Amino acid sequence: MIDQKISKLNSWFEEKIALCGKRNQELNGDGRTDEAIFEKIKANIYDVFRTVLSVAVKTGKEDADAVKTFFVQRAEQIPAGWAVALEKAREHNDTVRMQTEQIKLDTVQEIREKFSKIWEGAE
Repeated sequence: MIDQKISKLNSWFEEKIALCGKRNQELNGDGRTDEAIFEKIKANIYDVFRTVLSVAVKTGKEDADAVKTFFVQRAEQIPAGWAVALEKAREHNDTVRMQTEQIKLDTVQEIREKFSKIWEGAE
């Protein structure tokens, strides 16, 4: 059962990373460099959390609750710094930085939701 969930999540991460890579190339081809960079940032976040999942599985040793706890904790800890960076960017009216941090936070929220759906068996 846990193997199925992990497999679904890994497949989802692979799809998202590939899609971001494809969009990155398309946007670069159209000369839309800023948007292309945002796709690359999203792909990096998906990759980070794919790694977090892998570490969660290794440390959890087939204990579904331990894997879930590890993943959920990291999904809260890692973006905490991004939220602080977003606030600082707002204070300094740094729109590019605000967009970057917001994309990171939105992506991790999407990851949390997908993890929850798959882990609870809703998908």
